[in-house]
Amino acid sequence: MADTATLAPPDIEVRETPAETDEYPYSDGRVLMEADPHANAIVAMRNHLQAYFKSLPDIYVAGSMAVYYRQGDKEAVVAPDLFVALGVERKDRRSYKIWEEAGVVPAFVVEVASPSTARRDATSKQSTYEQIGVREYWQFDPDRTRIPHGLAGWRLKGGRYERIRATRQAGGIGGYRSLVLGLGLRSEGRLLRFWDPRSGQDLKTHLEVDSALDISERRANAEAAARHDAERRAEAEAAARRDAEHHAEAEAAARRDAERERDDANRRILELEARLRASE
Repeated sequence: MADTATLAPPDIEVRETPAETDEYPYSDGRVLMEADPHANAIVAMRNHLQAYFKSLPDIYVAGSMAVYYRQGDKEAVVAPDLFVALGVERKDRRSYKIWEEAGVVPAFVVEVASPSTARRDATSKQSTYEQIGVREYWQFDPDRTRIPHGLAGWRLKGGRYERIRATRQAGGIGGYRSLVLGLGLRSEGRLLRFWDPRSGQDLKTHLEVDSALDISERRANAEAAARHDAERRAEAEAAARRDAEHHAEAEAAARRDAERERDDANRRILELEARLRASE
């Protein structure tokens, strides 16, 4: 279970003020065209964690959303590819303003490396996340062209980021641990895979869940069809047995009728013979 105790960093002032009239933009002002690996990785990560934390109303998972960290300064904004905030209400937001969330800073952030963002992710963004108090910052490279192993992480300690060391999953698979989420992470092709260290089981993506449901449904349909065929065969065999029984009963009745007719004929012959002898 993730630790939901979150403290506002000392450089973020939380003030009770009337609603501001000037709207904060919903993005950081940078429109970046990304290729499928980048976009798909973001969607998969968000779906992964939203599904995993769906039963916890105070864990908010979002991505590609403007996060404002200094009230009154519209330039003090970052737009993480994925972030998780602990101890805040899970509701629809257009942007995440830290001062409106009781000073709760996103505790977990992932940036997906791409040609247009890699340099900024490793410099200015990382520095900003460190300064505002993001407890864990991760960089994921689905192409592994900028990060050799596809994944790198930093954890806040004493106000500064320290590199997170890799660990080993059951079965010897290399990966990392997120203390914030209580989950393991590893780069798996173009997917950032999350897994549960307690069970050792991977969290399934939507596609994997859909595929499993499809396979399960097809198996259930095949089993239902097999049961239907077996029932039809059983019914046909039962009908054949009933026909055979009826046929046997009919033959037995015919034999009984023939035997009665024979007995009657024999009796009449005997009676006739007896009369003939009596008349002599």
